[in-house]
Amino acid sequence: MKTLGFYDLPHQFLKNILQNTVHQSPNMNYLIERLITGILGQEKPSARKIHQELVVGESLKTFYRQIHHLAAQMPFLFSNIIKSLQNGSDIPMKVDGVLSIDEHLIPHTSPKMEGVDYFHSSSSNGKILAHSIISTHYFRRGIEYPVSFQFYRRERELEKWGEIESYHKKNDIAQEELEKICKMANSPKYVLMDSYFMTKENCRLLQNYKKTYISRPKRNWKGTLGHKRQSLTEIFEGIPDREFQQTCIRNSKIGSKKYYLTASRNIFFPKIGNHQVIFVKILSDTVRSPDLFQNVEETVDSRGYAFRVFITNNLEMSVERALSLYSLRWTIETGYRDMSQNLGLHGCIWQNLSGQYCFIGLSFLCYIFLMWARHRGAFSHYGLDLRTIGQLRMAFRHYLQREFAEWLEKIHLQCQDCKMANWLYQHVFVGS
Repeated sequence: MKTLGFYDLPHQFLKNILQNTVHQSPNMNYLIERLITGILGQEKPSARKIHQELVVGESLKTFYRQIHHLAAQMPFLFSNIIKSLQNGSDIPMKVDGVLSIDEHLIPHTSPKMEGVDYFHSSSSNGKILAHSIISTHYFRRGIEYPVSFQFYRRERELEKWGEIESYHKKNDIAQEELEKICKMANSPKYVLMDSYFMTKENCRLLQNYKKTYISRPKRNWKGTLGHKRQSLTEIFEGIPDREFQQTCIRNSKIGSKKYYLTASRNIFFPKIGNHQVIFVKILSDTVRSPDLFQNVEETVDSRGYAFRVFITNNLEMSVERALSLYSLRWTIETGYRDMSQNLGLHGCIWQNLSGQYCFIGLSFLCYIFLMWARHRGAFSHYGLDLRTIGQLRMAFRHYLQREFAEWLEKIHLQCQDCKMANWLYQHVFVGS
C-alpha cells in the first residue's frame, strides 16, 4: 500500500502523548509517525518495505540511519511516553484498573542474535530459541495497552557477549517494573500475577504501595491455619464439601460468565502475613469452554480430587470479585497474540538488542495508538465492530486509503494540463 509522508491522525496522537515529555526533535516525531503508519498499513512490514511504499521521503540510507538513531533512544523514549499518557492524555491509567505482569517469548531462528537463548515454551511444550521479555499490561473496561517491558537474558548468553555484569534475575526485573509503575500517578490498584512472580519479595513491594494483588501461590507454600502449619493441599482436604458454593465469575472484557465451586480460608504465611486463599474444586464439566482460567494448573489431592488455588492480600474482597479480576490476567496473553498477529511483534530480524527493543517499542506504540484512536472515535466511519486489534488495524487501513485517494485527486486537479502527470495518474496510481 502506497503511503504519504504525513497523516493527521498519527500526528495528533504523538502530539498528544509527547506534549509532556522531554523535548523531542520534530524529525524524530516525523519518523515515528511514518513507522507507525507503515507497521499498521503494510503486510509483513520491514524498514525497507515501509520506505519503498512512501510516495515521498529521504533516501533508504538516510531512513536507516534515522531508525538506528531512534533505536538508541527507544528505552528512554518509550518510558517517557507511558509517563506522559498518565498526564493529560485521553487514555491514562485509572486506579480501579488492573495491571498484569508476565513473561513472553519472541521466537527467532538465528542464534547469532544478541539476547536470544533457549527457553521453555508452554505453548510449544519444549524449548525454543527466543528473546524473553518481562512486560506489564494495563486493562480497564475498553482501554488496555502494554505499559513496560525489559529483556531477560541468561547468564551464559551475557557471558558470551562479555556483559555478565548486566545479569538480573527475572523477579528482580519484575520488581523494577512493578515499582516503576507503582510510583506513577493513578497507577492501578489491582495487580495480577501468575505463580512464578508470586514471590514474597514481590508481595512485600506491592504491600508497601498499598496494592491489592491476586495470584496463584507457589505449590510448595505452607501456611498456618488454626495454629497448625499445613500445605495448601492439606487445607483443601480439610474443607467440608458443604462449604463449596456456586460462585459466578464474570470476565468483563469478553462479557462471559461461568459458575465455579469455591471455598476460601484466611491463612497466615511467614514474611507476608494473612492472605485470603481461594480453592476452586474442579468437576468434570468445570474445564469445558469457556474456562475463564486458561492455563491455570491444577493440583490433585490424596483422594484424587482436582482443584485450583488463588491468593490475594485483600481479606475483605469477595471470592466472586477476586476471581473475576484474576480472569482479566488473560488480557496480557491476548495482547501478545494481537501484537504478534497484527503488529509484527515477532517479525524483527535485527541482530543487535537495541534494534529489537526499538521494534518491540514500536509494536507497543502501535497498540497504544489504536486504543487512543478508538477512544476518540476516529474509526467510527469504518465499521461498527471495532473490538479487536485486527479490526482496528483494518479500520486504520481504510483511513489511509481514503486519505491517499483524497491526496491523489487533489494532485490530479492541480495538474490537469500536465500530460506527464495525467499519464502517471492513469497508469501508475490508478492502474496500481
